[in-house]
Amino acid sequence: MSIQAVNIKDKQQSLQLEIRRMTVYKQSKIIEATDEHDQIYYIFFHKEQYLNYVTSKKITKRSHVKDAFEKGVTLSPPHPLIEMVVSSLPHFKKQNFNDLFKKLQQQYTFQETALIASYFESFIKKEKLAAFIQTLFYKDRRDGKLLSCYRILHILKDFAPNHSLISTFSGDLQFTKYDERYKNGDETFLAKDPVHVEKRLYSNKHHDLSFQKLTALYKEQSRWLDIIAIYITRVVHTQTQKDYHILHSLIDEHFIGMNRLHLLEDLYTRGLEFEPLKQDLLNLYMEDEKLEEVLTFIGKHELTLQPSQSQRLIKIVKQQEITADATPPEGLRKLIMALFESKDDQAADFLHQAITSLLNERDLSYIQEWTQPLRNISLAKPILQKVDEMNRIVEDPNEQRRLGELYHYFHNPEQAIECMSWDMELREEDPKPVQWLAKLYSELGMEEEHRAYQQLYIDMVKRS
Repeated sequence: MSIQAVNIKDKQQSLQLEIRRMTVYKQSKIIEATDEHDQIYYIFFHKEQYLNYVTSKKITKRSHVKDAFEKGVTLSPPHPLIEMVVSSLPHFKKQNFNDLFKKLQQQYTFQETALIASYFESFIKKEKLAAFIQTLFYKDRRDGKLLSCYRILHILKDFAPNHSLISTFSGDLQFTKYDERYKNGDETFLAKDPVHVEKRLYSNKHHDLSFQKLTALYKEQSRWLDIIAIYITRVVHTQTQKDYHILHSLIDEHFIGMNRLHLLEDLYTRGLEFEPLKQDLLNLYMEDEKLEEVLTFIGKHELTLQPSQSQRLIKIVKQQEITADATPPEGLRKLIMALFESKDDQAADFLHQAITSLLNERDLSYIQEWTQPLRNISLAKPILQKVDEMNRIVEDPNEQRRLGELYHYFHNPEQAIECMSWDMELREEDPKPVQWLAKLYSELGMEEEHRAYQQLYIDMVKRS
């Protein structure tokens, strides 16, 4: 799989980073990337808006970044959702945090600004961040925006639960009137606080009702990328075709041109293995003519090919001139069956090539078992009869010459030499195994051995 990269810029210096992973967590998206010296960078987004990037050797145990990678939807490259985020800008500029926080206050509510500031714990001293959030609280308090103050207080409580501001105002009668409405889940009241609603719903997103409400919230905010992200975990959690088809519909409607292959591979690696996904992956591998992946996937899951899939597979094989030794055994068998079913002229030759290849790595009992699904194919029988014969005589000392001939038929001169050498020892006066050994060493390019056995053969014929 290819590597995704991202470009960053600090003043006049630009740098390309290799993306390790990206997480989608509540309103945030965080990309973890490295430079050529393995320095780690974290690139932050709020919803789809770029915020800033930082460098770090480690993240603190209790921080937004740690929570995001543990509790969010973490994606590995290449992934279309990563591509959508990094393609939003040609490069991501470094900026001073003081300048960033000033801009945030102009673009967002103070509550949301406080939330964004909390993302950067691990990279800015906690006391400094808490002090900034406290200033937002007092600004709103001076303006008489008590409900906003209450919401900022809860952001601070999540971020720094022991902060003095929490104890100072936790029992304030101006704020306690809001407590009951939040605790009782007043829908009309809470609808005006989407940050709190998302926080509550996200932690319960695997429950059907919470998931439905969360997706409704995202739709209302046109956060389609976030919907796709939570549907990835939803499909893996429910393992239902219904959710899988909804995910497809969302992609069709909002993400035309998205590379589905990498998205479906991501679902597969997360543990989704039901039949619709397998068939979709198989078809996409075929569309991209990824023959190795096709044959590996077919073999691993013992998939039955539809006639159209068989024809497509044969077409790809002929275009790429595949060889049996580069193909996984189970996928190779499916390919051979498809060739025979289509009455392809190359079917028998490919079966012969397959057994030749397998003999270099597997024993005869494995090959006989491997050929079982091919037993009802009449055109395969002449070759399969030779495999059966080899299994029948493999332990018979009187049949070593015949076994050597069969190994030679399957282009395995090393095994053939072993058999002929045994036969020569048993039949010391018979020149035939010696003649065979001269021939086999010649085919291997071992001229000294070839000449020695050729001369021995001539001498034996003269004496007879």
